[in-house]
Amino acid sequence: MDAAPSPTAGPHHPIPLPGAAGHTLLRLVTVMLDGDDEREVLWGAMAAIAATGPFTAEAAYAVHDGLARRCLPSRVVASATLQPGSAAASEPAEVEPTGEAAGEAAAAEEVAAARLDRRIGALDGYSRHLQEFGELWVQAIALRYQDHCLGYLVVRSPTSPSADETALTDLLAQQTGIALARFAGNRGEPARAGPESSLGIGDQLGTDSRSPTAGLGTTVSALTSRLALHDALSRAGASGKGEAGVLQVLHDNTGFAARTEDRFGNPRAWAGPSGRNEPQRGPSGRPPPEPEYQRQDALIQSARRRPGAVRDRDRLVVPIQMAGDLLGVVALVDPNRRATETDSSALEQAALVLAPLLSHERRLAELEPHLRRDLVNRLITGEGTNDAFTQAAALGHDLNRPHKAAALEWSETTERAEVGDAVARAARRLHRDVLVGSRGATTVVLEADEDRRDSGGELYRAVSDELGTAAGSIGVGGRCDVFTELPHSYDEAVRALTVRRRSQDPNGSTSFEDLGLCRMMGSGEGEREADRFVGEWLGLLLDYDSHHHTELVTTLAHYLESGCSYDATSETLLIHRSTVRYRLQRICEITGHDLGEVETRLNLHIATRIRNVLDAPRRVD
Repeated sequence: MDAAPSPTAGPHHPIPLPGAAGHTLLRLVTVMLDGDDEREVLWGAMAAIAATGPFTAEAAYAVHDGLARRCLPSRVVASATLQPGSAAASEPAEVEPTGEAAGEAAAAEEVAAARLDRRIGALDGYSRHLQEFGELWVQAIALRYQDHCLGYLVVRSPTSPSADETALTDLLAQQTGIALARFAGNRGEPARAGPESSLGIGDQLGTDSRSPTAGLGTTVSALTSRLALHDALSRAGASGKGEAGVLQVLHDNTGFAARTEDRFGNPRAWAGPSGRNEPQRGPSGRPPPEPEYQRQDALIQSARRRPGAVRDRDRLVVPIQMAGDLLGVVALVDPNRRATETDSSALEQAALVLAPLLSHERRLAELEPHLRRDLVNRLITGEGTNDAFTQAAALGHDLNRPHKAAALEWSETTERAEVGDAVARAARRLHRDVLVGSRGATTVVLEADEDRRDSGGELYRAVSDELGTAAGSIGVGGRCDVFTELPHSYDEAVRALTVRRRSQDPNGSTSFEDLGLCRMMGSGEGEREADRFVGEWLGLLLDYDSHHHTELVTTLAHYLESGCSYDATSETLLIHRSTVRYRLQRICEITGHDLGEVETRLNLHIATRIRNVLDAPRRVD
């Protein structure tokens, strides 16, 4: 079928070929090829074309002496191919309607048929799209043999046929032209394709060693092979093996290595020995130079503009598209240029089968993060119900195991979505099972706890590597055995994160279990109480150190940590033992505290511990 203006694209219709429909098509083709006259061949071909897709018969024409003459169908063929309202359905019925309405309908049909006859008579022997028939897709298919037009088939469709349906129609039209040539040869008529040609088909048959029926014997075989390939590709697409399964069928049927790539030329899947040896492009390899990107883009644009496969160096390439959206390309590796038209057709069929697979994969990729975030949010807020197990399983996560929550925040220059993606990649690298979500500016991770004694340091380092910056903090909550305890673990993770971010070293990870007495900080009244406690016991010393640039608080902290040992404190601070004694005496004078009292030492020890976690206590009125 020649190229024709295309109406508004509609959804692709799957060809109803497997099973009974495929056998019906082959039977119709056989009847068409063995027809006893032009009318039988024309309407047998029409029935075969109608079986390939959403086509409905409109009219059939035989060309004699350059003039197109309408051929009415027989009753048997009409019942199989015509739909009510078809212009071709003009043969008298057994019971004719009467009355004024019937007369008006008959008159309208005659006007429409006459208009169609004029349009066909004005054609130049080639297929054309008949745009004047409104929004319907109506095509006049030229039936040609050796540069001569022998007839036309007019079909209509509610939407544009798919590429595979069009390819089958082309093949049927080609073989119908060969079948019609038998009758033209017997008549010895000139049957001109146009005024520029006066050589009759009968004359050519006398001088051409090829018989017009020479190709008829292979038609059913070609269609059978096409149907078998389509069925095999469809089965592979539905088998759950994805792209790899479809490519394996394509490789088995063509003998060429087959591969899919994304729209940027990065490999996705392959079948055949050569795919694994080809250089890999993408995040793990060196990106191709800019001219290569430009060449890839030009190739894609060319492939989308032209029907069929496009040659790209040592490959045949067909774009994979769905509803106008480019999803990638499928290619056959053919360095010796041995691919035939049959191989190219198989490649096109593979692209049609791959399109819904890749489209579904893209929709899942877009939808899955939203589903994960929604599930995580419901679990940490206590809104999760028993259906959470099913939803988690659908996302590949087992919620029946013990879990713990982690809260992450990175530098302001890093977007939250980037942190979530980095966590997902890091978790895969560490072989950890996680659900990643977010709450406000905080990234939330629910991790299946496998009795790891890790406070988050391993995850922190892996995420830092993925993001290329260590300017981030992680707080890890406690372990919970059932998902209803996740809100408590999440609260602990947030408190641990808060303590970490307020500490003297905010970059890193902190586990709630390691906070000790600092667990009172990180949220609400507990944090305010911690600030008051530090201010009460260390406030005077902190002010003194600030104004006099001394280190009395640091000396006191090391003294208490060492178990009140002068020698250990002097060794740690690299000062003389007498200096330690002098500083401790000044501490007693400034604060009025007696370091000999056990309770006083305990409270000061707690205050210095909290002070070491915080940069400085916040002022509390």
